[in-house]
Amino acid sequence: MLKKRTLILLSIILMLASPNLFSLSFPYDEDLSTISDVTLGMTALAPSLFVLSAPPSDYLAIGTSYAGTMVVAYASRSALKHTIERARPYVGETDRPSDTSEDYESFPSGHSLMAFTAAAYTQTLQALWYPDSKAMKAVSYATWGLAATTATLRVLSGNHHLGDVLAGAAIGSAIGFLGPYLTNRLLDRDERAPQIMLGPTLGMQVSL
Repeated sequence: MLKKRTLILLSIILMLASPNLFSLSFPYDEDLSTISDVTLGMTALAPSLFVLSAPPSDYLAIGTSYAGTMVVAYASRSALKHTIERARPYVGETDRPSDTSEDYESFPSGHSLMAFTAAAYTQTLQALWYPDSKAMKAVSYATWGLAATTATLRVLSGNHHLGDVLAGAAIGSAIGFLGPYLTNRLLDRDERAPQIMLGPTLGMQVSL
């Protein structure tokens, strides 16, 4: 624990001492941008692999929970982009996308936010509901790798500054954790939480 806290502290000090690090960017690359779209799609589809471990009775809860989590993530992404005006690295460059509608929507990286939401959701749900599933552990590790790849490609492709993807990753991870955590609290897997009863009757029982 001490080593972990020391590492976090050193990382914060490094970032504060190097403010230009957050503005790190690269020339626009359309091919890398396209690849980042693909890796985002793969990351977003990862939770569907819970069919490898989940019983059919869990499908509805997982599907509803994941859909709601991603809607919150997308809404947060859109609200922040429209509130915080920041130019993308390629603004003013000759080699750039023809679409100018998102020129000043660089912060945060939407791809990173959505990808890390999916990754955090996958690992959190796996840890809470299927801790003994080796298949889902492997999927969760792979999902984090895909999310990190997506974020890296958004910088290397010239779509975002480094600070954009770091913010997107942090926000997405928080949302991705809260989705399955709240689902776990609301369903009868947690005896202390409000219980939702599905079947011939539909209702909610609140345990105090």
